[in-house]
Amino acid sequence: MDDLAAALAGSFEISSDPNKVSAPHPRFAQFKSKSSKSDQNNRRRELLENQKKNRFDFLNHVRKLTEDDWKNEEEEEEEEEGMDVDGKIKRPGRFYKDQLMLSEWLVEVPPDLAEEWLMVLCPVGRRTLVVTNKFSTKAYSKGGHFIRSFPSHLPGGKRRQSQSKNCTVLDCVYNELEKTFYVLDLMCWNGHSIYETETEFRFFWLHDKFQEIPELGETSKTNPLKFVPLPSFPCTPESITNAVTSANFEIDGLLFYHKRTHYLFGSSPLVVWLKPYMLPEILNIQVPDQQMTHRPEAYTTYADHLQAVGDDKTKDTSTTKRDYKAYGQTRLPRRKGKARDQEMADASLEDGGEGQGEGLDDSVDKNSSGVVDHDSAASGSDAHGGGGDMESEAGSNPQR
Repeated sequence: MDDLAAALAGSFEISSDPNKVSAPHPRFAQFKSKSSKSDQNNRRRELLENQKKNRFDFLNHVRKLTEDDWKNEEEEEEEEEGMDVDGKIKRPGRFYKDQLMLSEWLVEVPPDLAEEWLMVLCPVGRRTLVVTNKFSTKAYSKGGHFIRSFPSHLPGGKRRQSQSKNCTVLDCVYNELEKTFYVLDLMCWNGHSIYETETEFRFFWLHDKFQEIPELGETSKTNPLKFVPLPSFPCTPESITNAVTSANFEIDGLLFYHKRTHYLFGSSPLVVWLKPYMLPEILNIQVPDQQMTHRPEAYTTYADHLQAVGDDKTKDTSTTKRDYKAYGQTRLPRRKGKARDQEMADASLEDGGEGQGEGLDDSVDKNSSGVVDHDSAASGSDAHGGGGDMESEAGSNPQR
């Protein structure tokens, strides 16, 4: 770890959110000291303190999400950047954009990792926001694009349920091959908002509520897509090794959640991401040989890998800005109702294959470093948050 820390000393920013998995690793360059303001451990402490003072109206936010009602909120002309760099709490976007808590790359191993963190194995898939209300279940991409509507046994998710005002909000990873939503986190259940509760409670409630409705894990006419809550594990070497070894799905990466964090919007240093083949190098945890075979041929070290990802993202950002200027616009024109939903779905198809077909398309691309990029869970998967839109934390991050 000392060698790694030395290799990563410094910081290279191409955005004001330097630790997003879709950005270069924040400690590659040498011109910033380790004690800089963007230090990951410092920002963790600041966020944990500032979330106690957060006065955001989550009940009203749930109403907007579930009723698609944004008429009383003025649209931001430009997205605020870097609000979490100095420990401030981010606000969500409009029209379902920036509603998920995304991960950062694990830059500095927390000294209390074993005591104060939980690990969740993230399956390969696309990061998805699932919202139910008025007898319907809707799925949105990490970028806020409407994907499809379908029935489910979630509260508020299908017709013939007892109350029309029930609503649920979930943070999921959708696997197209398995027709399954793997549930990472729970933000609202049956009209009860739990955004402002700690990770341990949200995870407990998630599994407790799903046990009450076993039909969610089965496919049927009234529940055509399965919902499976993902388990969490202690962050000890033995527990992590056992979890990776016994996983019954293809692992995209590992998400590490601080036990005390509330559900925050955007990338957060309180949720961090690693790929399985990085565990021996970063945490000195051995994994099955099968996981090491997923390591890209171009992969040498963690630092080199993140530098390559950063270079690719820099190129992509430059190209995108140039294209926007050429067309003289930076966003889709505002539309209402079905027209806006269709327009967003069309844009999603162009951007990454998310559509309104029979399934949710899990499109996968590779960047020049040989790393898979997808709309994954991590995405911050991007890490699943770790990164991704799901820009995946695979190479970036379901920002997972």
